[in-house]
Amino acid sequence: MFKCSTQITLVLLLLIESDYCARVKEFRGEKVATCVTPNTDDYSIVFPNGWNYSISSNKANFYGNFIIKEVIEEPIDLIIISNRCTLDMKNCEPFNKFTLPRICTYLNDEKGVFALFFNSVEPRFHCPLKPGVYEFRDSVIDLSFFTNFRLEGYRWTASIKLVSKGKIKKDIFCLYAQCIVSWVRKS
Repeated sequence: MFKCSTQITLVLLLLIESDYCARVKEFRGEKVATCVTPNTDDYSIVFPNGWNYSISSNKANFYGNFIIKEVIEEPIDLIIISNRCTLDMKNCEPFNKFTLPRICTYLNDEKGVFALFFNSVEPRFHCPLKPGVYEFRDSVIDLSFFTNFRLEGYRWTASIKLVSKGKIKKDIFCLYAQCIVSWVRKS
């Protein structure tokens, strides 16, 4: 009888402990900045006060203003180039390149997957993009999608570019990001 109750007590303690100290995967942004390139001064979208953001609980919150300096029309592509790096950042290798063509299709879709984020920008953010000052208002991106993949054990870098594919081909904007996905204890 004593042995059985000890085992039950041990199992209950383990279950209670696992509830209080659950491990979860968490996306952490370590650095976000405008890409520094020879074309940086020519970007049509600028963040005069830098990037204002916070990341916690797999959610990125953006706040502050940005400026669109000129009319931006289709065709515009979103290009994401990612690299996988060692944790000490001494070695990096190309990992993936992804192109989302005709980004205005997504900007103008009132019920699309990105609608909640784009609708949080004031004035309304849709194509063609008009010159002016824009503000992030309760702008949140859920990053938990990334925790579904085996990304832990590396640091990840990415350049995220908006590229005009019209008569004049040019980078409209470029964002550099460095992040890590790791297991953390939540209490």
